[in-house]
Amino acid sequence: MSQVHVILNPAADRGRAGERREELGEALAAAGLAAEIALTERPGHAVGLARDAVRAGATIVAAAGGDGTIHEVGQALVGTEAALGILPMGSGNDYIRVLGIPKDVARAAAILARGKARTVDVADVNGQFSLNSFGMGVEGQIAADYRQMRFLKGEIGYLYATVLEVVRFRAFRAEVQGDGWTFKGKLLSVSVMNGPYAGGGYHLAPHARIDDGVLDVGLIGNYPRLVRFAVLPKTRDGTYLNLARVHAKRAQHITIRSDRSLPVHMDGELLPELVQEIEVSLRPQALHVIA
Repeated sequence: MSQVHVILNPAADRGRAGERREELGEALAAAGLAAEIALTERPGHAVGLARDAVRAGATIVAAAGGDGTIHEVGQALVGTEAALGILPMGSGNDYIRVLGIPKDVARAAAILARGKARTVDVADVNGQFSLNSFGMGVEGQIAADYRQMRFLKGEIGYLYATVLEVVRFRAFRAEVQGDGWTFKGKLLSVSVMNGPYAGGGYHLAPHARIDDGVLDVGLIGNYPRLVRFAVLPKTRDGTYLNLARVHAKRAQHITIRSDRSLPVHMDGELLPELVQEIEVSLRPQALHVIA
């Protein structure tokens, strides 16, 4: 049997992931994988567990959870020879959409067992790594709202938070600089995308690819609150990029300066403090992923 190190976040999917440990073990065994399963005990713990696994010589470290668990495990694997595996057991599934990994754990374990790796880009955000998506402004606030929810999860939870912030979020003035371009103006959000999806399936960057050597930047200008309800559905399918107040850019290095401190998320995970100025840089071909 092939050996794989698995990091399970029992708190994922509102605690349901911990109840599925037996199912996870059976799926791994059926796929022919001898797995060492380590459980996280607190936010951020998966980073340390993944680093320990790499130091112990693990060649594949699999995240069993949602986008947050994947994000944490990925922090320890960027720049190493170890590959990131994914066993979806959370409510956020944007990264698996990018990689073509099914939500079904048994089918995902079969992909993991085949061990076919690809090398992908990541974004460096002030020393932390965003595997898939970065959002500042209304996107960050939506992530903050979602984090506080007790009952709603997944796409429904993100949709509720999005509708809430469509009504109440206040636009900000910003200067955003990329490679050879500068934007100055009033915005609702700045997204820097490595992959095409964020927020539970919103197609924010239809042309983004996680191995194309560039980051896709989306700037959504301010709209009156009633008009925002017409804009909202267009962020779901990516057609919002055709709107006059939306600007699509590409760059390997982006600097964002805002007139006030704002919430920021990476892969749906909030930064611990509000941010007024931040830099995002591409790290090409920095992560191995089983896909």
